[in-house]
Amino acid sequence: MTRLAENRAEQRRRAREAKIRGYAFGAIAVAVLAVGGVLAFGDFFDRPGSSDSGAIDVQSSMAGFTPSEIRVTAGITATLSWWTDDAAVHLESGVHTMIAPELGLYEELPAEGNRMVVWQVPNQPGTYDVYCDTCCGGKDSPQMHGKIVIEAA
Repeated sequence: MTRLAENRAEQRRRAREAKIRGYAFGAIAVAVLAVGGVLAFGDFFDRPGSSDSGAIDVQSSMAGFTPSEIRVTAGITATLSWWTDDAAVHLESGVHTMIAPELGLYEELPAEGNRMVVWQVPNQPGTYDVYCDTCCGGKDSPQMHGKIVIEAA
């Protein structure tokens, strides 16, 4: 084999290896992004039950309430499907709270728990503060607040 043929064969080999490395890098990047997505958004993949029953799905976490605004109609009986994946070590007394004193709402949710909250919505349209007082600074933390908007019937 001539030197020229050997050089061409070597170049083809290196090109194949570079292509394989490129594919391997792409596969690793996709895997890392997929794992990161599951870790970042995992709470939304393993939600307890769906809200087919008309319940309003509400998550409490160390980042606050999701959704941050709950809309209900005055005078109805509302059902909240309330859940958290937070561990007890992050919560004072091992619970999240949902407190809206103006609306007579005070509920507790155990760590890593879920429950249905049935609540008689007052006939007082307006926007009200709701907060958790047992996590991440409690009532004094701006992230631990949400809104309940009561709309006129």
